[in-house]
Amino acid sequence: MKILAVDTSCDDSCVAMMDSSQWQLNADVVLSHVNQMSSFGGVVPEIASREHLKGLPMALDEALTKACCSLTDIDWFAVTQGPGLVGSLLVGVSYVKALAFALQKPFSILNHVEAHLFSPLLATLEGKEAPQFPWIALVASGGHTELFVVRDLLTYEWLGGTVDDAAGEAFDKVGKLLGLGYPAGPAIDRWVKSMACEQHHNRFAFPRAKMDGYDFSFSGLKTAVMLQTKKLGTASEDDKLAIATCAQDAIVDALCENVWKAQEELGIKQSVVCGGVACNERLRAKLPGAFFPAARHCTDNAAMIALLAGLYERCGRLQSAPWNSTAKPSLSYFQKEK
Repeated sequence: MKILAVDTSCDDSCVAMMDSSQWQLNADVVLSHVNQMSSFGGVVPEIASREHLKGLPMALDEALTKACCSLTDIDWFAVTQGPGLVGSLLVGVSYVKALAFALQKPFSILNHVEAHLFSPLLATLEGKEAPQFPWIALVASGGHTELFVVRDLLTYEWLGGTVDDAAGEAFDKVGKLLGLGYPAGPAIDRWVKSMACEQHHNRFAFPRAKMDGYDFSFSGLKTAVMLQTKKLGTASEDDKLAIATCAQDAIVDALCENVWKAQEELGIKQSVVCGGVACNERLRAKLPGAFFPAARHCTDNAAMIALLAGLYERCGRLQSAPWNSTAKPSLSYFQKEK
Protein backbone atom coordinates (compact mmCIF):
# COMPACT_ATOMS: atom_id res chain seq x y z
CA MET A 1 0.00 0.00 0.00
CA LYS A 2 1.28 3.43 -0.96
CA ILE A 3 0.95 5.90 1.93
CA LEU A 4 1.43 9.64 1.45
CA ALA A 5 2.04 11.50 4.72
CA VAL A 6 2.07 15.18 5.66
CA ASP A 7 3.41 16.96 8.75
CA THR A 8 2.91 20.69 9.37
CA SER A 9 3.09 20.71 13.15
CA CYS A 10 5.37 23.76 13.32
CA ASP A 11 7.26 25.66 10.61
CA ASP A 12 8.47 22.91 8.24
CA SER A 13 6.31 21.72 5.34
CA CYS A 14 6.93 17.97 5.24
CA VAL A 15 5.70 15.32 2.78
CA ALA A 16 6.79 11.69 2.57
CA MET A 17 5.72 8.61 0.67
CA MET A 18 6.08 5.03 1.86
CA ASP A 19 5.30 1.72 0.21
CA SER A 20 4.22 -0.42 3.17
CA SER A 21 4.01 -3.63 1.13
CA GLN A 22 7.69 -3.28 0.17
CA TRP A 23 8.54 -1.57 3.49
CA GLN A 24 10.36 1.22 1.68
CA LEU A 25 10.51 4.98 2.05
CA ASN A 26 10.23 6.33 -1.47
CA ALA A 27 10.22 10.06 -0.75
CA ASP A 28 11.12 12.22 2.25
CA VAL A 29 10.78 15.97 1.63
CA VAL A 30 11.22 18.74 4.20
CA LEU A 31 10.72 22.31 3.03
CA SER A 32 12.16 24.50 5.79
CA HIS A 33 10.90 28.01 6.48
CA VAL A 34 13.59 28.79 9.05
CA ASN A 35 14.90 31.75 7.02
CA GLN A 36 11.50 33.41 7.14
CA MET A 37 11.27 32.77 10.90
CA SER A 38 14.82 33.85 11.77
CA SER A 39 14.13 37.46 10.82
CA PHE A 40 11.52 37.51 13.62
CA GLY A 41 13.74 35.75 16.17
CA GLY A 42 11.45 32.70 16.34
CA VAL A 43 8.38 31.01 14.92
CA VAL A 44 5.48 33.38 14.23
CA PRO A 45 2.41 31.12 14.01
CA GLU A 46 0.49 33.20 11.47
CA ILE A 47 3.49 33.47 9.15
CA ALA A 48 4.23 29.76 9.53
CA SER A 49 0.65 29.02 8.40
CA ARG A 50 1.06 31.23 5.33
CA GLU A 51 4.36 29.55 4.45
CA HIS A 52 2.69 26.14 4.62
CA LEU A 53 0.03 27.32 2.16
CA LYS A 54 2.82 28.11 -0.29
CA GLY A 55 5.18 25.29 0.65
CA LEU A 56 2.96 22.21 0.84
CA PRO A 57 2.12 22.06 -2.90
CA MET A 58 5.84 22.36 -3.71
CA ALA A 59 6.78 19.68 -1.19
CA LEU A 60 4.05 17.40 -2.56
CA ASP A 61 5.25 17.82 -6.16
CA GLU A 62 8.83 17.05 -5.12
CA ALA A 63 7.77 13.96 -3.16
CA LEU A 64 5.72 12.56 -6.05
CA THR A 65 8.61 13.18 -8.43
CA LYS A 66 11.08 11.40 -6.14
CA ALA A 67 8.69 8.48 -5.69
CA CYS A 68 8.03 8.29 -9.43
CA CYS A 69 4.27 8.21 -8.97
CA SER A 70 1.16 10.36 -9.26
CA LEU A 71 -1.55 11.24 -6.77
CA THR A 72 -3.85 8.63 -8.28
CA ASP A 73 -1.34 5.94 -7.22
CA ILE A 74 -1.76 6.80 -3.54
CA ASP A 75 -3.82 4.29 -1.55
CA TRP A 76 -3.92 6.06 1.81
CA PHE A 77 -3.18 9.53 3.20
CA ALA A 78 -1.89 10.32 6.70
CA VAL A 79 -1.47 13.67 8.41
CA THR A 80 -0.41 15.06 11.78
CA GLN A 81 -3.44 16.11 13.82
CA GLY A 82 -1.42 17.39 16.78
CA PRO A 83 0.13 18.46 19.01
CA GLY A 84 1.55 21.61 17.44
CA LEU A 85 0.64 25.10 16.23
CA VAL A 86 -3.06 25.24 15.49
CA GLY A 87 -2.78 27.30 12.29
CA SER A 88 -0.02 25.13 10.86
CA LEU A 89 -1.87 21.93 11.75
CA LEU A 90 -5.08 23.22 10.16
CA VAL A 91 -3.28 23.81 6.87
CA GLY A 92 -1.93 20.26 6.82
CA VAL A 93 -5.17 18.56 7.89
CA SER A 94 -7.27 20.61 5.44
CA TYR A 95 -4.83 19.93 2.62
CA VAL A 96 -4.87 16.16 3.17
CA LYS A 97 -8.65 16.06 3.58
CA ALA A 98 -9.02 17.91 0.26
CA LEU A 99 -6.70 15.46 -1.51
CA ALA A 100 -8.43 12.43 0.01
CA PHE A 101 -11.89 13.77 -0.82
CA ALA A 102 -10.95 14.62 -4.41
CA LEU A 103 -9.47 11.17 -4.97
CA GLN A 104 -12.03 9.33 -2.80
CA LYS A 105 -9.25 7.72 -0.77
CA PRO A 106 -9.09 7.17 3.02
CA PHE A 107 -6.96 9.24 5.34
CA SER A 108 -5.74 8.94 8.94
CA ILE A 109 -4.98 11.59 11.56
CA LEU A 110 -1.94 10.80 13.70
CA ASN A 111 -0.10 12.00 16.79
CA HIS A 112 3.15 13.88 16.17
CA VAL A 113 4.77 12.82 19.47
CA GLU A 114 3.79 9.18 18.95
CA ALA A 115 5.45 9.35 15.54
CA HIS A 116 8.65 10.66 17.17
CA LEU A 117 8.50 7.76 19.65
CA PHE A 118 8.75 5.18 16.88
CA SER A 119 11.04 7.17 14.57
CA PRO A 120 13.98 4.86 15.46
CA LEU A 121 12.19 2.24 13.34
CA LEU A 122 12.71 4.43 10.27
CA ALA A 123 16.10 2.72 10.08
CA THR A 124 14.31 -0.46 8.99
CA LEU A 125 12.95 1.31 5.90
CA GLU A 126 16.54 1.84 4.78
CA GLY A 127 17.66 -1.72 5.47
CA LYS A 128 19.41 -0.82 8.73
CA GLU A 129 19.11 -2.24 12.21
CA ALA A 130 16.76 -0.61 14.71
CA PRO A 131 16.88 -0.95 18.51
CA GLN A 132 15.06 -3.84 20.15
CA PHE A 133 12.12 -3.31 22.51
CA PRO A 134 11.73 -2.31 25.26
CA TRP A 135 13.36 1.09 25.42
CA ILE A 136 13.29 4.34 27.38
CA ALA A 137 12.41 7.10 24.92
CA LEU A 138 13.25 10.76 25.38
CA VAL A 139 11.40 13.10 23.02
CA ALA A 140 13.16 16.48 23.19
CA SER A 141 12.45 19.33 20.79
CA GLY A 142 11.43 22.98 20.66
CA GLY A 143 7.91 22.11 21.72
CA HIS A 144 8.24 18.89 23.70
CA THR A 145 10.36 17.31 26.41
CA GLU A 146 8.74 14.02 27.43
CA LEU A 147 9.95 10.68 28.72
CA PHE A 148 8.29 7.35 27.86
CA VAL A 149 8.84 3.66 28.28
CA VAL A 150 8.14 1.90 24.97
CA ARG A 151 7.45 -1.74 25.69
CA ASP A 152 6.55 -3.02 22.23
CA LEU A 153 5.13 -1.99 18.89
CA LEU A 154 2.55 0.78 19.52
CA THR A 155 2.65 -0.04 23.24
CA TYR A 156 4.07 2.65 25.49
CA GLU A 157 3.60 4.56 28.73
CA TRP A 158 4.26 8.22 29.49
CA LEU A 159 6.61 8.68 32.46
CA GLY A 160 6.97 12.44 32.77
CA GLY A 161 7.57 15.69 30.96
CA THR A 162 8.46 19.35 31.27
CA VAL A 163 6.33 21.48 33.55
CA ASP A 164 7.32 24.70 31.76
CA ASP A 165 9.74 25.24 28.86
CA ALA A 166 10.77 22.46 26.49
CA ALA A 167 14.49 21.77 26.15
CA GLY A 168 14.66 23.22 22.65
CA GLU A 169 12.77 26.29 23.79
CA ALA A 170 15.28 26.71 26.64
CA PHE A 171 18.14 26.61 24.10
CA ASP A 172 16.42 29.28 22.01
CA LYS A 173 15.80 31.53 25.01
CA VAL A 174 19.42 31.25 26.11
CA GLY A 175 20.52 32.04 22.58
CA LYS A 176 18.25 35.08 22.42
CA LEU A 177 19.74 36.41 25.66
CA LEU A 178 23.19 35.99 24.14
CA GLY A 179 22.21 37.55 20.81
CA LEU A 180 22.76 34.37 18.81
CA GLY A 181 19.61 34.59 16.67
CA TYR A 182 17.19 31.83 15.73
CA PRO A 183 17.37 28.85 15.82
CA ALA A 184 19.80 29.11 18.72
CA GLY A 185 20.09 25.44 19.68
CA PRO A 186 22.23 24.38 16.69
CA ALA A 187 24.23 27.63 16.92
CA ILE A 188 25.07 27.00 20.58
CA ASP A 189 25.99 23.39 19.82
CA ARG A 190 28.36 24.35 16.98
CA TRP A 191 29.91 27.25 18.89
CA VAL A 192 30.58 25.29 22.06
CA LYS A 193 31.92 22.29 20.15
CA SER A 194 34.39 24.40 18.16
CA MET A 195 35.49 26.95 20.77
CA ALA A 196 34.83 25.89 24.37
CA CYS A 197 37.58 24.61 26.65
CA GLU A 198 37.37 22.89 30.05
CA GLN A 199 37.46 26.24 31.88
CA HIS A 200 34.25 27.31 30.14
CA HIS A 201 32.40 24.21 31.37
CA ASN A 202 33.22 25.02 35.00
CA ARG A 203 32.70 28.78 35.07
CA PHE A 204 28.98 29.11 35.91
CA ALA A 205 26.95 26.80 38.16
CA PHE A 206 23.57 26.98 36.46
CA PRO A 207 20.76 25.02 38.16
CA ARG A 208 19.56 21.53 37.29
CA ALA A 209 15.99 21.36 38.56
CA LYS A 210 15.25 18.28 40.69
CA MET A 211 11.61 17.37 40.03
CA ASP A 212 9.37 14.62 41.35
CA GLY A 213 9.22 11.48 39.24
CA TYR A 214 10.50 11.99 35.72
CA ASP A 215 9.44 15.59 35.15
CA PHE A 216 11.68 18.36 33.79
CA SER A 217 11.87 22.11 34.38
CA PHE A 218 13.99 24.66 32.53
CA SER A 219 12.47 27.98 33.62
CA GLY A 220 14.94 28.31 36.51
CA LEU A 221 17.84 27.89 34.09
CA LYS A 222 16.45 30.59 31.82
CA THR A 223 16.16 32.98 34.77
CA ALA A 224 19.69 32.16 35.97
CA VAL A 225 21.14 32.87 32.52
CA MET A 226 19.20 36.14 32.30
CA LEU A 227 20.50 37.27 35.71
CA GLN A 228 24.06 36.28 34.83
CA THR A 229 24.01 38.23 31.55
CA LYS A 230 22.68 41.28 33.41
CA LYS A 231 25.38 40.90 36.07
CA LEU A 232 28.12 40.82 33.44
CA GLY A 233 26.71 43.84 31.63
CA THR A 234 28.44 44.16 28.28
CA ALA A 235 29.73 40.61 28.14
CA SER A 236 32.80 39.66 26.12
CA GLU A 237 32.66 36.90 23.53
CA ASP A 238 34.48 34.67 26.00
CA ASP A 239 31.87 35.45 28.67
CA LYS A 240 29.05 34.60 26.25
CA LEU A 241 30.77 31.39 25.21
CA ALA A 242 31.11 30.35 28.86
CA ILE A 243 27.42 31.10 29.50
CA ALA A 244 26.40 29.14 26.39
CA THR A 245 28.63 26.22 27.42
CA CYS A 246 27.33 26.01 30.99
CA ALA A 247 23.70 26.48 29.93
CA GLN A 248 24.02 23.66 27.40
CA ASP A 249 25.61 21.46 30.07
CA ALA A 250 22.69 22.16 32.42
CA ILE A 251 20.07 21.28 29.80
CA VAL A 252 21.86 18.12 28.69
CA ASP A 253 22.54 16.98 32.26
CA ALA A 254 18.85 17.35 33.17
CA LEU A 255 17.82 15.26 30.15
CA CYS A 256 20.40 12.55 30.78
CA GLU A 257 19.69 12.24 34.50
CA ASN A 258 16.04 11.33 33.91
CA VAL A 259 16.95 8.86 31.18
CA TRP A 260 19.47 7.16 33.46
CA LYS A 261 17.01 7.22 36.36
CA ALA A 262 14.28 5.56 34.27
CA GLN A 263 16.67 2.93 32.94
CA GLU A 264 17.81 2.02 36.46
CA GLU A 265 14.39 2.05 38.12
CA LEU A 266 12.59 0.19 35.33
CA GLY A 267 15.46 -2.18 34.56
CA ILE A 268 15.60 -1.26 30.85
CA LYS A 269 19.02 -1.04 29.23
CA GLN A 270 18.11 0.43 25.82
CA SER A 271 17.33 4.12 25.42
CA VAL A 272 16.46 6.19 22.37
CA VAL A 273 16.46 9.96 21.90
CA CYS A 274 14.14 11.61 19.38
CA GLY A 275 13.19 15.16 18.43
CA GLY A 276 15.30 18.09 17.25
CA VAL A 277 17.41 18.29 20.42
CA ALA A 278 18.62 14.75 19.65
CA CYS A 279 20.93 16.38 17.08
CA ASN A 280 22.91 18.03 19.89
CA GLU A 281 26.48 16.70 19.95
CA ARG A 282 26.92 17.16 23.71
CA LEU A 283 23.78 15.09 24.37
CA ARG A 284 24.98 12.35 22.03
CA ALA A 285 28.35 12.26 23.79
CA LYS A 286 26.71 11.98 27.23
CA LEU A 287 24.46 9.10 26.10
CA PRO A 288 26.87 6.92 24.12
CA GLY A 289 24.73 3.81 24.51
CA ALA A 290 21.51 5.43 23.29
CA PHE A 291 20.05 5.05 19.81
CA PHE A 292 19.61 8.26 17.84
CA PRO A 293 17.65 8.34 14.57
CA ALA A 294 19.31 9.93 11.55
CA ALA A 295 19.54 13.70 12.06
CA ARG A 296 16.98 14.40 9.31
CA HIS A 297 14.50 12.22 11.20
CA CYS A 298 15.10 13.89 14.57
CA THR A 299 13.70 17.22 13.43
CA ASP A 300 10.12 17.48 12.12
CA ASN A 301 9.49 15.22 9.15
CA ALA A 302 6.66 13.33 7.45
CA ALA A 303 8.62 10.08 7.12
CA MET A 304 7.82 9.26 10.75
CA ILE A 305 4.11 9.95 10.07
CA ALA A 306 4.19 7.57 7.10
CA LEU A 307 6.01 4.99 9.23
CA LEU A 308 3.44 5.28 12.03
CA ALA A 309 0.62 4.72 9.53
CA GLY A 310 2.51 1.70 8.21
CA LEU A 311 2.93 0.32 11.74
CA TYR A 312 -0.78 0.72 12.42
CA GLU A 313 -1.52 -1.08 9.15
CA ARG A 314 0.80 -3.96 10.10
CA CYS A 315 -0.98 -4.29 13.44
CA GLY A 316 -4.40 -4.20 11.78
CA ARG A 317 -5.27 -0.95 13.53
CA LEU A 318 -5.09 1.66 10.73
CA GLN A 319 -8.39 3.51 10.72
CA SER A 320 -9.93 5.94 8.26
CA ALA A 321 -10.70 9.29 9.90
CA PRO A 322 -14.12 10.97 9.57
CA TRP A 323 -14.47 13.94 7.23
CA ASN A 324 -15.15 16.31 10.12
CA SER A 325 -11.71 15.63 11.61
CA THR A 326 -9.76 18.76 12.48
CA ALA A 327 -6.49 19.88 14.05
CA LYS A 328 -5.92 19.32 17.77
CA PRO A 329 -3.00 21.52 18.88
CA SER A 330 -3.09 20.11 22.43
CA LEU A 331 -3.58 16.49 21.42
CA SER A 332 -2.65 14.30 24.36
CA TYR A 333 0.26 11.90 24.27
CA PHE A 334 -0.52 10.48 27.70
CA GLN A 335 -2.79 7.94 26.05
CA LYS A 336 -4.07 7.07 22.60
CA GLU A 337 -6.72 9.36 21.16
CA LYS A 338 -10.09 7.58 21.01
